[in-house]
Amino acid sequence: MREQHESTKLEFLMMVNDNIIVQRFFNVRDFNPKAKSSADLYELIKDFKFEFERQLKMKTVTYMLDNTYEIANNPSVLDTSFIDGPEYFNVYIKQGDVIIFHRQIDAKIYPPKIRYTVDVRPHLKNLLMSLTDIFSSENLTHEYLNVSLVS
Repeated sequence: MREQHESTKLEFLMMVNDNIIVQRFFNVRDFNPKAKSSADLYELIKDFKFEFERQLKMKTVTYMLDNTYEIANNPSVLDTSFIDGPEYFNVYIKQGDVIIFHRQIDAKIYPPKIRYTVDVRPHLKNLLMSLTDIFSSENLTHEYLNVSLVS
């Protein structure tokens, strides 16, 4: 007979302020609740954030080069203050209504044309597979600079 493994439903959610960019649910077999405090999860999300910011920077450079004439004649094209107050990209990992991981990235440093046309779909498959691996793993690093990450 096959051994039954318990599956836990998690959610990956990325938003710019209150607007959803991407939302994906994924199942994790043999969920390890200590994974949320692991250096492995921190590193994975840090790498995702770095790659996401790199992609936004490259798109900004391309946009600015393609629109050099317009920008030179009308600098308000790059005006990032269409919305009063701050604007952030928020990356969440949730279990039901409980946020188990959150990262925030300033969105206002990118032109509106860039920040409102974000596409992270090419990176989702690998990210979700890595998240599933981390949340189901027993062999995680729970120490950073000789400090325990698990209470």
